[in-house]
Amino acid sequence: MDNKATEKTLFLPPEKDINGYTSMSRRASNRVPKKRTYKRWGISMILMLIVGLIMAAIGGAMFPVVDHIIREQVKERVIISNTSETYEIWQDVPVPVYMQFYMFNIGNPEEVIEGKTPYLEQIGPFTYRERRVKFDIVWNDNSTVTYKQNRTFEFIPEMSVGKEDTKITTINPLIATIAQNMQYLNGFVKTAISLALSSVNEDIIMTRPVHEVLWGYNDQALSFLNRFDAKAFPTKKIGYFIRKNYTDDGVYTVNTGETDIHRLAFIERYNGADSLDMWTTSWANMVNGTDGTVGPPFRFDAEVSPVFVSDICRSIKGIYRENVKTPQGIELRRFGGDRRDMENATMNPDNIGFCTPQTNCLPSGLLNSTLCQEPVDGFELPVIFSFPHFLFADQSVQESVVGLNPVQHEHETVIDQEPWTGLVLQVAKRLQINMYVQQVAQIGQTHKIQTLFFPILWLNESSVVDDHWASKLQDELFTPMNLAHITKIGLLVIGGFMVVFSAVMLVWRRHLMGKARESWDEPNSSPSSKDAVYDKPVEDDGRASVISNISLEDGRNSVDAFDGNWYDPAGYEEDGNDSTSGNLHRNKDTEQLLKS
Repeated sequence: MDNKATEKTLFLPPEKDINGYTSMSRRASNRVPKKRTYKRWGISMILMLIVGLIMAAIGGAMFPVVDHIIREQVKERVIISNTSETYEIWQDVPVPVYMQFYMFNIGNPEEVIEGKTPYLEQIGPFTYRERRVKFDIVWNDNSTVTYKQNRTFEFIPEMSVGKEDTKITTINPLIATIAQNMQYLNGFVKTAISLALSSVNEDIIMTRPVHEVLWGYNDQALSFLNRFDAKAFPTKKIGYFIRKNYTDDGVYTVNTGETDIHRLAFIERYNGADSLDMWTTSWANMVNGTDGTVGPPFRFDAEVSPVFVSDICRSIKGIYRENVKTPQGIELRRFGGDRRDMENATMNPDNIGFCTPQTNCLPSGLLNSTLCQEPVDGFELPVIFSFPHFLFADQSVQESVVGLNPVQHEHETVIDQEPWTGLVLQVAKRLQINMYVQQVAQIGQTHKIQTLFFPILWLNESSVVDDHWASKLQDELFTPMNLAHITKIGLLVIGGFMVVFSAVMLVWRRHLMGKARESWDEPNSSPSSKDAVYDKPVEDDGRASVISNISLEDGRNSVDAFDGNWYDPAGYEEDGNDSTSGNLHRNKDTEQLLKS
């Protein structure tokens, strides 16, 4: 290849890649997609940040809004009204209520008569289905409603240890009552009464079927007195629950919650009065709380839930114990009986009012309920109440008989309340009935018996929400409420995550762009430069010096550069096309040079 051919090569453009870019222009082109990527990234993160802020704001705003909506819905449903959705439930409680009786059978009756310690055997339960129906309902103008509540009991054999005719040996309530009421009469009268009782085979201990002990039986002595003087002795029957079946337990006036939802179901008046009149202090006579079937809603942190118990004619405090669940998984707050309610005045001075008279207080754990019971033919029944198995009672009381074993979780009263609605979905009201017996001179039927608070039976009035009503509550209240809670928490959490994530990504993007700018070497050339790629210095391969010194033949003494392509003015085609469009026109010498 000659020198002339070599000279021709000097007019060829720099080496290009397959896309037609020089090595310098390729580096410049790579920078453009990176900038666009960072820009798209930044826009995406800003959009995520905005969406996250909106979601978090909505989730946060939903907390008070959703709670308010739920509370208003609950109020609308639980307020006592003849137009409310829960009226039928309130008027005729559909949830099964069971009354279980555990009888104490005397194992050594002959020894008891001789003054020995009784040996007791618990037999039970004897289970009855209890139904409560409100009637004589009167709606008052002051957001209260007045009603009576009829109670009926139906024996459930499959839930009992035996039949109702199972016989129990226990204390004769008539003898205990007569002895207590006539102990201060003169000796002649008491002797005459004792002889009359002996003529009809009455004694301090009797054996009778369970249903007679509970619901009453025709007593021979009462029948004799009735024949003698029907006006003075109208009653022939006696039994511990003789006036409980097919009867009401008083006239209630309760708050409907219409004007004050926090007093929903609170008893405002009982038997027409706002307090009782049988105890010796105003504090003891107070009627506090509900009847234990329903209470005010929204009691999430309540520590006390008072209940008025008509059976013992007094109010008791329910103290918060723990959180529990129904068999269907509904969360409840459990309230249990307060042992201080059963302490005597020495240990709890507030209870002095329950001493009748105040100079004669019973040991702790006992409540003298004689005045609370309706008399039988003018005789006051010496009934003493306690918790089952003398739970929380003085040690001396617990040791007065053999066979008892007090266990708190089995023998205390508990009420399990759903905090949102105030509905009592589980309850176990446990109570023991005892008779006060003592030896009375000239009344031979009392023999040598010890002075005792003699356990007769204990009852467990219980209820647990069934699957039907639990499902109804779940579908209509708890499921929508839980979904609302999940939604607001989900929006807050997801929105918060999006805000944090997008903020971190924006900071990271800024960091990466800072590092990338250092490698990009931004353009800083003269204004005449057409492409930033030429801002960088190019290594001299010798061409420039050769071109500047070469002497071109045929009058080609200059070289023009157009758009990066080299042109030879003397080598244009003879057709006169002198266009400088960037297409290279080569003469014959150039073509030959390329071929070589």
